[in-house]
Amino acid sequence: MGDRFDRLGVRHANVEALLRRPGIGHNNGPTFDMSWEAWVWRRATAKAWKTPKPEVARMRLKRAERLGITYKELASVIMDSGAHLGAAVLPLSLAARVRRGPGREIIVEPRNSIADLVARFRGRLLVLGDIDAVPALSDAERAEFLAILNRAFDGKVEAIGWGHDGPAVRDFLKTNAVPRQEAFLVGAGMAHRVLGESAGLPLVKDIEGWFAQ
Repeated sequence: MGDRFDRLGVRHANVEALLRRPGIGHNNGPTFDMSWEAWVWRRATAKAWKTPKPEVARMRLKRAERLGITYKELASVIMDSGAHLGAAVLPLSLAARVRRGPGREIIVEPRNSIADLVARFRGRLLVLGDIDAVPALSDAERAEFLAILNRAFDGKVEAIGWGHDGPAVRDFLKTNAVPRQEAFLVGAGMAHRVLGESAGLPLVKDIEGWFAQ
């Protein structure tokens, strides 16, 4: 009768899982890997995340607070690349709305609370201007755009670059003598995450979590 049940193919999809379920005392956690590779990985992870000396921890925490990121994000970059974050790249489309005034002048309007976040930032701030995010600019207007932008952001922006892909970000950082290992992108959504990764930046910080901790 059992054979006939199997041949009919009406066995419930969960039967196999139920037959293979762990016995009494199992907490349904993942299988404990006893391999040499897993042991080495656990040992290296524990060593990497070992609490540093108090003065080092305090220094890292203060830097993370100045940049608006978490201690863990800062420490992860240090462990991955040995570099210390100190600069942020902020897409102009997130920072402000750019439009023409009645006299064709360029007007920059900071978005929501972004101006407050920028005011709290204590690092090198570079803004990446997507060409499609601003009205068509003449060469003269583009040369003056940084000054216009800084009137809206109280002089906090060090430089403005133009582009919308990884190579543009790398060129922008190189022009301003910022090693890419020391810069992170403040973004929103998958498109900015891909942009940061393609530029080789060690961290992409979601703008919703910037200075949120």
